[in-house]
Amino acid sequence: MTNIIRLLTMDMKTPADIHEFSCRPFPEKIAHYHYDNDYKVLKGTKSGAIRWKSYYWVYLTTALKGKYVGIQEQGNGIWKVYYRNVFLGFFDQRNLKHKQQE
Repeated sequence: MTNIIRLLTMDMKTPADIHEFSCRPFPEKIAHYHYDNDYKVLKGTKSGAIRWKSYYWVYLTTALKGKYVGIQEQGNGIWKVYYRNVFLGFFDQRNLKHKQQE
């Protein structure tokens, strides 16, 4: 039933009939992003975490493995985490898991 409604809203044309190709160029390689000077820039590990002060881990996501993230201090041990210009969240450096702990 929903397919019939969709066809009616497209004047009985198929998606291939009304599709328009984009004229916007697709970059072969995404340009390197530069964080402001008030950010610490850290590289995500193979597991999707960042290493904090050599002994601690902050897990982000495996989607960010090998990517550079920027962290910005907010005070009282709280840090904001960004990927490029996208705010990902906060972490509290006082509540981090030591890399030797399970």
